[in-house]
Amino acid sequence: MNRRIVGGILLSLLSGVALVVIWPSLGNLWWLSFVAFVPMYVAQYRLLPRRWGAVPVGVAFGAYYLALFLNATSVMSIGPILGIAAGAAVIGLLIGVFLRPFAERTGYRWFVVQLPLLWVSIDLLIQNNEIVGTYPWIAYRLAGAPQLVQPVSIVGTPALSLLIHIVNAAVALIVLALIDRSRTPAVEHPVPDRVLAWSVAVPLAVTLVWGGSSVALYREVSERMGPEVRVAAVQPGLDNATPGTLISAGNVTPGRSEEQRIADQITQLSRLTRDAAAQGAKVVVWPEETLNYDPRVKHTDWIPALLRQTGVTLAMGFTPDASTGSAPNTGLLWSPDGEVKAVYYKTKRVLVEGEAFTPGTVYPTIDTEHGVLGMIICFDIDFPDGPARKVASNGAQMILAPSIDFLSVADIRSASTAFRAVENRVAMVKADVAWDSVMVAPNGRVVAKTVEHAERGGQALLVADLPLGPRGAPFTRFGGTPFQWLTYAATLVMLAAMVLSRRRS
Repeated sequence: MNRRIVGGILLSLLSGVALVVIWPSLGNLWWLSFVAFVPMYVAQYRLLPRRWGAVPVGVAFGAYYLALFLNATSVMSIGPILGIAAGAAVIGLLIGVFLRPFAERTGYRWFVVQLPLLWVSIDLLIQNNEIVGTYPWIAYRLAGAPQLVQPVSIVGTPALSLLIHIVNAAVALIVLALIDRSRTPAVEHPVPDRVLAWSVAVPLAVTLVWGGSSVALYREVSERMGPEVRVAAVQPGLDNATPGTLISAGNVTPGRSEEQRIADQITQLSRLTRDAAAQGAKVVVWPEETLNYDPRVKHTDWIPALLRQTGVTLAMGFTPDASTGSAPNTGLLWSPDGEVKAVYYKTKRVLVEGEAFTPGTVYPTIDTEHGVLGMIICFDIDFPDGPARKVASNGAQMILAPSIDFLSVADIRSASTAFRAVENRVAMVKADVAWDSVMVAPNGRVVAKTVEHAERGGQALLVADLPLGPRGAPFTRFGGTPFQWLTYAATLVMLAAMVLSRRRS
């Protein structure tokens, strides 16, 4: 094996490493998102022989999806994770077979959109799956930089993913051109100057427009946000979690009866809610599946009494029999006088955990003195055109999201929460059982977040002033469908060009 092949493989692996460490739990080097693919492109087009050209693309796909599922080690063993990563690598190899020949036949005219369109089209094709949802979207890596993501309220989050990929391709084309000018003898298929000029100028212009409009939108939305409401997210920890929930797997305290667990749970939730009210909270959120019984028909007195005592509006979740996975996953919105004002049924199921309930189809909101409140539950957060948008369409200024997460997906879920807030210009409050409770303002700024707890337990109480959303985002009205179909159309045009160029050659 000659040095060029070794160098090409090493560069491919460098891209693979970069695509791993951009994930928050694995390094959080989010800025590498804009250049992570560049070594892959150099390896593919200038170091490796043409017959090896698909290898770097396979490495990139495999590494990215390996990082994705390494974040799910709490629910999947290493064998299936490696198998999924290998499957992604095979898809990358199949795509990579066609990219370099097409680029060389067409004089690199399509270079900056070839792989970006294919990658984002795959994201869009699988976005509604109930295994990982939209976790793979590279745009989520920018959740910690809200000033950079604001146009997603107009065009949707996949547009940001596409821009990130195009920036990578444009930078790579510059590097390829520099290599061409320094190499003697000349490469067989150099990057034409004219193609380089517009292939860099157009992405640069789009990036500048995106960045400038994002900063302006961030400022404008920040000024238009509604009055602040003091909100609390109750994170009770695992000690009294409902047996059979996705994360608890049963009674953490052996030897304790179910009746004693429920009594301890009532004491704990009551104490934390009173603490929140004492700190001025007007709206309180408990986690998903907080109770394993319906508080409207069993142990009916304690929640109404607690609310009348504290004067808070409460969002909470329960599942009558969480251990089966088929019981309705339900959320209740209670008024301060102890009455249930809205009932919500979880829409998106976590199939890898065996959830088999009938999804809900109603997205209620309630008008309170603290703004219009809506509700979704946990995995619902991860679907842009799903429950969050529908609740926002019904007028919600703040969306309350009881949740049960796994520690390994805490960063991902927090990121998707931030993007749902920006897309719909609503405040988001996510109360988790133990790991990643978070509050996000309508401009995407994280107002409060719990420290992730590695130990069993993770009790916390978040109390913060959260501004209500101004609503009215174009995304709420039109959703992601326009961008989705434009992307599909552009991808089909490119695929047709691939076929025609091959025939002509």
